[in-house]
Amino acid sequence: MIKVLLADDDFLVRTFLSRITDWEKHGYKLVGAAQDGEEALRMAKEYEPDIIITDISMPVMDGIELIRRLKEEGNAAVTIVLSCHDDFDYVKEAMKLGANEYVLKNLLTENKLLTLLEEVKKSIISTHKSGLQFDAPEEERDYYMGLLQGGERRPADAFFTTAVLAVHIINYDTHVAVMPMEQQKRFHSSFAQICREACQNSSAVRCVHIRQGDYVLLLDLTEIASLYERRQKIQQYASAAVRYAERYLAVSICIGTSRAESVRNTEEICWQEANDALNERFYTRQAVFYGWQLEPCGREIPQAARLFCEQIPDYIDRRDGGTIRRMWEEILEEFRAQHTEARLVQEWLRQTDRQAGISQRMIPDRLEDFRGMEAAYLTFREEMLPQTDTYSSAVSQTIRYLQEQHTGDASLVLAAEQVHLNPAYLSHIFSKETGITFSEYLLSCRLNTAKDLLVRTDDRVKDVAVQSGFNDYRNFCKTFKKAVGLTPQNYRRQCR
Repeated sequence: MIKVLLADDDFLVRTFLSRITDWEKHGYKLVGAAQDGEEALRMAKEYEPDIIITDISMPVMDGIELIRRLKEEGNAAVTIVLSCHDDFDYVKEAMKLGANEYVLKNLLTENKLLTLLEEVKKSIISTHKSGLQFDAPEEERDYYMGLLQGGERRPADAFFTTAVLAVHIINYDTHVAVMPMEQQKRFHSSFAQICREACQNSSAVRCVHIRQGDYVLLLDLTEIASLYERRQKIQQYASAAVRYAERYLAVSICIGTSRAESVRNTEEICWQEANDALNERFYTRQAVFYGWQLEPCGREIPQAARLFCEQIPDYIDRRDGGTIRRMWEEILEEFRAQHTEARLVQEWLRQTDRQAGISQRMIPDRLEDFRGMEAAYLTFREEMLPQTDTYSSAVSQTIRYLQEQHTGDASLVLAAEQVHLNPAYLSHIFSKETGITFSEYLLSCRLNTAKDLLVRTDDRVKDVAVQSGFNDYRNFCKTFKKAVGLTPQNYRRQCR
């Protein structure tokens, strides 16, 4: 029989809850009714209830603190929160701490309570039968991870994974990784609870914490014969998980799902399909990627990208900016067309940077942010162009003009006036003879000056930006990081 403990400071509410239904008739044993959180905590230790129904606002110790203390002491009781406050902050705080359900007192009826208890009861019975925790202790985590990698299942395990949801917390580094370790542990527990809520407290769900920011939901849908209904259930669970994570834990997540084509697929196949779907976030901005709507991702770097990586030193030595820019755009389009795995694209950029002699820089999480990164191959050298006497008189004068005036209001129009040419024509012959555009060379001159000032002086970064010819500080920081791979502050620290 499932043991239930009540906690509410209002005598009338405690009486109402105690008599709201025939507890034992429905398979529950009411073990006590506490008048505050402190008494409820003591009774929880004494009676070890399976379910605790508690008010939010109580004297001595309120419901929020009660939930916190229960979690700290490792109490596995399912918590249902009652309140007369339709207040988002109460809900958010309770759910953060691991509350399983939240119900308004004025809406509570016998039927509503029994329905709620039955849903909770399923997960409790499932846990008791299988001996597996929903948020997977270390031993079970290793077991599930083994299944995802092709390992053998336990003979006594009645849970059969037929679909997988790969879950990634987008803002993990800024919202979770910065928490103290103990708070991170509570977050992981709360996130698992959120996932269970999203899946309607179904006993046919397992949530496993894979690594920082990554989770997997394993679904047992063997009782659903229809492919349409299986996919409909997956869509329902995934969309709810996205909403709940944002609403209750203030984190943004994206999800990739398996294809759910057959209930006979192994965990390993489902896991690979879900990861392939999640890979699409590298190319498209959306929250959920359904495996059955996507093509398999490419598992090899395109030949053009391999060739570019090998030949980038030659392109730089030849100052062949035109080829660098053209091939870069073609390669990005080829990555997109083949849906190449994100990790392969990111490793390709690291290798290409090493070949080009570029300092380690931030690797983007989305392909769209790769655009413009080829500029680093044109501006990382102190001297981009050979001696000016190798060019025509107009181009040579323009190069000297930029070297001398780049910290001021240098522009194509002013340069054209210096050499008595039309700006458009000067731009054409400059890029034709040098292999880079007028604006690219102007930018490289300004960046080189900025790098020199950052290393040689203790001037503020804002002052360095102005002295280098940048009038917009934010634009300077963004441009510098994109070209150099480091923020101005980090570049200064690294080079000193």
